[in-house]
Amino acid sequence: MNMHRHNQRGLSLISLMIALLIGTFLLAGLFAVWFQTRQTFSAQSQLAQVQDNQRMALIILGNAVQTAGYYPVAANYSSTPPSPLYQQSTVFIAKTPFAQGQTIYGTHSTSNPTNDMLELRFMADPTSGNTLDCLGQTDTAKTLVTNTFQITNNNLTCSVNGNTAQTIVAGVQGFEVYYGVSSNATDNSVVEYLTADQMSSAQWGYVQSVNLQLTFVNPLYGLPGQPGQTSSTLPVISRIVSLPQQAK
Repeated sequence: MNMHRHNQRGLSLISLMIALLIGTFLLAGLFAVWFQTRQTFSAQSQLAQVQDNQRMALIILGNAVQTAGYYPVAANYSSTPPSPLYQQSTVFIAKTPFAQGQTIYGTHSTSNPTNDMLELRFMADPTSGNTLDCLGQTDTAKTLVTNTFQITNNNLTCSVNGNTAQTIVAGVQGFEVYYGVSSNATDNSVVEYLTADQMSSAQWGYVQSVNLQLTFVNPLYGLPGQPGQTSSTLPVISRIVSLPQQAK
């Protein structure tokens, strides 16, 4: 009986180690691609959120500025007109820090120059929904409403009539306001822009426009893979808004 001896065949240890090494490199490459994609998606998402916040902040501030000084003058021509008739000097009574007839006020600190405070007044319209405060609320008809904007803990906040301030936009580190003033009470052209601490008491009645400047926190600062993001804040964005109710 013939006996045949068969040699066992298979992978050698060296071949197995080479295969494992190649597999490890492939997995490392796939992981690198996944991680880079994840970082890119996260960065784009954060930048998109910042752009939305910037847009919202400028819209809310712009609407509030344009509403400043509003009162329902149409009520003067109704069948039951108010007595006395509505006009800026009688609607906007003197109330600290506002003088009689004044609808805009602000503060600027040289020790903290990027955290201005802006206050704006208007009279709520009798028609519900025609005028909204900075929190998107309708207020009791024919009542004075004061919106107060400032920065608190890197958030743009607003309070209505001195009530508790609420965050309206997050991630805002700086808020500066420059007031475009005319030369006198009857001139509607802007001759210069001043900070609040440079304004005289009379010039608050000459404000024709405001330059709103906001500085947002940089969401990519300090993150790996973002070597160009060397600043903790993004470039300043600004918007000049006129006060249509202030025109003489």
